[in-house]
Amino acid sequence: MKRSMIASVLGAALLWLGALIQANAAVTYYGCVNNSTGAITIVSATTTCKTGFHKIQWAQTGPQGPVGPTGPKGATGPTGPKGATGATGPQGPTGATGSTGPQGPAGTLTLPFSGSAISSNPILQIFNFGSGDGEDISGGNAGDAAGAQGGTGVAGYGGSSAGDPNAFTTGGYGVAGYGGVAFGLDGGGEGGYFLGGTGGANNGGAGDGIFATGGYGPSAGLGGDGIFAEAGVNGTYGGYFFGDVTVIGNLSKSGGSFKIDHPLDPENKYLYHSFVESPDMMNIYNGNVVTDGSGLAVVTLPDWFESLNRDFRYQLTVIGQFAQAIVASEIANGRFAIRTDKSGVKVSWQVTGIRQDPWANAHRIPVEEEKAEKEKGHYLSPELYGHAGEPSIAKIRHPQPQELPRPKMH
Repeated sequence: MKRSMIASVLGAALLWLGALIQANAAVTYYGCVNNSTGAITIVSATTTCKTGFHKIQWAQTGPQGPVGPTGPKGATGPTGPKGATGATGPQGPTGATGSTGPQGPAGTLTLPFSGSAISSNPILQIFNFGSGDGEDISGGNAGDAAGAQGGTGVAGYGGSSAGDPNAFTTGGYGVAGYGGVAFGLDGGGEGGYFLGGTGGANNGGAGDGIFATGGYGPSAGLGGDGIFAEAGVNGTYGGYFFGDVTVIGNLSKSGGSFKIDHPLDPENKYLYHSFVESPDMMNIYNGNVVTDGSGLAVVTLPDWFESLNRDFRYQLTVIGQFAQAIVASEIANGRFAIRTDKSGVKVSWQVTGIRQDPWANAHRIPVEEEKAEKEKGHYLSPELYGHAGEPSIAKIRHPQPQELPRPKMH
C-alpha cells in the first residue's frame, strides 16, 4: 500500500514536471525525492539532498505537439516610412513614328563637289516626295575637236569584291535602277529607261539606247556578258524586241519558232512554226521546172551559189503523172540539169548545201561539246532532269542576289 502510494505521487509529480519541462524545454531541472513518500522537491543544481532523499534531474524534450489553429488576424499596424527609390528599369519599346514635319529650307551645294565617306549605308540619298524626278543630271557638251565626246550624265562604279580565297564574293553594281511600285490596277515603273541621242543634221548617226560591254576575263570563257537578262517573277520573256535584231556571232537557243497572229483567227489566236534544225550549217533551195520536148530542164542558180555552198544534195519529185526523173548533171558554173523519161514533166526540186564562206569556216558549230569545269554537274534546265530548285548554268555564270535591296524611304 505504501509503495503504491509512492508510485502515484511520483507519477503525478512527473506529469507536473513534464508539463513544466514542455513549457521550458531549454532548462534542466533538479529535484530531491523523498525515499519514503516519493515527494519531489525542486532544488538548484548545487543543492545537496538531505538524508533519506536522493537527487534527480530532467533535461529531455518531448515530441512536438500538433500546430494549434491560427488565431484571428490582428489589426493593421500604421504605415511605415517610405523606402529609398529603386534603380531605373530598362527602356521600353520605341513608340509609333509621328507625322512628317514641315519641309526645312533648301540647302546649297557648291559645285564642282567631290566627297568621300566610309559607311555600310548609302552615303547620299535623294528623295522626292512630290511627282517630279528624283534627280536630273546632264553631261557637258563635247569640245570643238575631232573625236571629242560629250560628258557622261551619270557614271557609276561598283565596289570591289572582298578578295577572300575562302569566301566567294562579287563586285557591286555600277548602277542599279528600281522601277516604282504599282498600286491597285496600275503598272509598275521600268527599272531603267534609255533613249539614244538624236543624230546630227550632217548625216551624223543617232546614239544607241544601250551600249553594253562585258567585263574583262582572266582567261577564255570567264569574261562578262554584254547583257544578261532574265524574266521577272511570274514573267515570260528574258528579252522583248520590237524591230529587227542583228547578231554578229552564233545564236544558241533551246528552241525556236515564228509566232504570228493566226491567219484564220487573228483576234483570238497565235500560230507557231518551229525552226528547221540541222547539225550542219545547211542552206536549203527549191523550185519547180518543166522539162522540154526532149525531157530536159536546166536550173540556173545565183552567181554566188558555189562560193557560199559545198557538199550539194538533191531531191526530185515529179508532179501530175508517173515519170522518172534524174539529175542529169550536177551543179557546175551556177547550174544543174534534170532529165525525165517523158517530155513536159513538171518536177519539184530541192538542193541543200553546207556553208563554206569565210565566217562559217572560222566559226563552225560543234555538234557535241564538253561543258566547262565550272558548268559540269549543272544543267541549262535543271527542272527537266529531276533537279528542280538547283541553280541553272545561267545562274552559275551570273551569281547575283536573289532580289536587289531597294532603297529605304525615310
